[in-house]
Amino acid sequence: MGALLAGADFAAVLHESGEARLATAELPAEGEIVLVVGPEGGVSPEELALFAEAGARPYVLGPTVLRTSTAGTAAAALLLGRTGRWS
Repeated sequence: MGALLAGADFAAVLHESGEARLATAELPAEGEIVLVVGPEGGVSPEELALFAEAGARPYVLGPTVLRTSTAGTAAAALLLGRTGRWS
């Protein structure tokens, strides 16, 4: 996973500790985007540190924590729409 994150043009992990909103993140016009969505129990601090070392920054979708299945779908739709990959 580290190599995948390190090679991405944009790497994000959804986590409630994130201070930046995914909706306003600066995204590349082209290139690979990698999104990490943790399990229902959340991403552990150790995992979050490993993701950060590989270049992934924590983001939130908003003030409400969503279930994994919903968060992943919402985040993917947001990123695909914002980058024009669904236009």
